[in-house]
Amino acid sequence: MNSIIENINISSIKQIISPEILKNRLRISDEHKKQVLNFRNDISDIINKKNDKLIAIVGPCSVSNYESTLEYAEELKEISKQYDNILIIMRVYVEKPRTRTGWKGYLYDPDLNESNDINKGIELSRKLMLEITRLGLPIATEFLNLNTPQYFDDLVSYACIGARTVESQLHRELASGLSMPVGFKNTTNGDVSKAIDAIITSKSNHTFFGMNTQGNCAIISTNGNKNGHLILRGSSKSPNYYEEDVKKAYDLLSNNEITKGIIIDCSHGNSSKNYKNQIIVAENIAEQKKNNNNIIGIMLESFILEGNQKINLKDVNSINNMNPNISITDECIDLDETKTILNLFK
Repeated sequence: MNSIIENINISSIKQIISPEILKNRLRISDEHKKQVLNFRNDISDIINKKNDKLIAIVGPCSVSNYESTLEYAEELKEISKQYDNILIIMRVYVEKPRTRTGWKGYLYDPDLNESNDINKGIELSRKLMLEITRLGLPIATEFLNLNTPQYFDDLVSYACIGARTVESQLHRELASGLSMPVGFKNTTNGDVSKAIDAIITSKSNHTFFGMNTQGNCAIISTNGNKNGHLILRGSSKSPNYYEEDVKKAYDLLSNNEITKGIIIDCSHGNSSKNYKNQIIVAENIAEQKKNNNNIIGIMLESFILEGNQKINLKDVNSINNMNPNISITDECIDLDETKTILNLFK
């Protein structure tokens, strides 16, 4: 009789590098620590409507190529110099949420071949964020795994909790301890109230299982995050960026004594998953923004070249023939279209 009752469905368990070792290997300078802190303070002021700049969270759906992402960052930094009234934050999403299965992101599978070399992915992710920080761009990312913030939280100025995890108690607890402002998206079915629940929950202190910087299991106690706010991203059925949607959402926030501004995602459900519609959404938001200071930001999915491409992770030729300047996940607008949209708010 087989008496094994533990880890029956586990094929392997491997050691992962600790956050402390990685941070020492790829160290942020004191100068750039001050830069990140200043970015966070600026974002907080905008969210709390103490600063009338517009937040623009701009970048690829998810990182898939180191060199191309860095090239995009260099271009975006040059673009950012043209806008005194816009704080451009680069999307550096290294984790990809999946509705079912598929490529889970650069952190998990940086070689795009299902080798799942997480130690390599997490090191390259930090290295990439460090390079982007040195360019002088603030970084936004979505945290999916509860332990990944320990590896690069010192480089991130803005965090997002996505539509698929906004109802997760664990992610709400995680957000309560994050050091940067956190945006909560409405659920995939368009439910804004769940995001508001998350904002309220994350303001409170929590105690939960986690990991310390040495990579050991730990009991984490938090103070609560006072900079949680709402992101409207539409749903699979309908957008929610129209004036009546924004008013309804803000009324719900006000009823819950939340006075933070709202960021609107021009992609996902609001664009009906068609990247060419992002400019249509942005035009509407720009018009609303003239008379509504409760709208404090936009999100754009943007990369070097427009559109997206499908690759087969099991096919070496498919990977070798991919264009690194085109998204391999959601469709993106190109840099020219990005500038056109930003000009709407200039």
